[in-house]
Amino acid sequence: MGIPELKTVDIGQGQEISYREAGAGVPVVILHGLGGRSDSWVPQYENLSGKYRVIGWDAPGYNESSEMPQHEPIIQDYALIAKRFVDAMGLDRFHLVGHSVGTCISACLHQAYPEQLISLTLAEAVIGSGGETKEKQDAAIGARRKDFEDLGPVEVAKNKTPNSLSPNADPAAIQAAIAFASKVKVAGHLKLAAALIRCNIFDFVTPLACPGMIIAGSDDRSAPPEFVKKIAEAYPGINHQIIEGIGHQIAFEKPEKFINLLNEHLGAVS
Repeated sequence: MGIPELKTVDIGQGQEISYREAGAGVPVVILHGLGGRSDSWVPQYENLSGKYRVIGWDAPGYNESSEMPQHEPIIQDYALIAKRFVDAMGLDRFHLVGHSVGTCISACLHQAYPEQLISLTLAEAVIGSGGETKEKQDAAIGARRKDFEDLGPVEVAKNKTPNSLSPNADPAAIQAAIAFASKVKVAGHLKLAAALIRCNIFDFVTPLACPGMIIAGSDDRSAPPEFVKKIAEAYPGINHQIIEGIGHQIAFEKPEKFINLLNEHLGAVS
């Protein structure tokens, strides 16, 4: 199949969201993480599109999506954009899949619009640093900005990306992840990163309104399994899975494992 064509949709107020899609049928909307984009999900487009309409969005400031107008948007602002996106796409009900910071946006959507979700998947869910002091949050935001100012996106990708994979990751997967990360649009990335740092996912936790699944990577240093377990415990009844031998790059490491879990989860609901 290859990578689907990049498209854009007008969500009103002079803003557009870019996305890719494949297949037809019940929609599956995927919200990427900080280092992701709509082109992260080639295995999902290829393997799920026989049964579902698979839609991967680009968060504001990613690919061709409009920048967030706020100087420092928060997760709720991104969730509102995601809501306007699914409405502009004509999606009354859909399966929702979030990865990394996308899990925070997904949890917020589940809290605010539970009636629209057929199922919820939180892949390598992150808590955020909202429980830290503002001084620590400010320092983390400043440090990330300084890295990009001093090194540029290519060097940041080379220096940081390997740590987001398993120590035993396939070298080809590491190189693919570095190449992907080096194409980041810095302004959009920094705004979303700041929103994650200000966020606490537990602020968005409510009892499951639909079948839910949460996934951890056994070697994930960004979303350690013990942290994912705490989030899972806040969602009684959620299907808690661990993929052995992967770090935080669920799109690049053992993608077939994620596909299999999604197929089982979505198939049990649809």
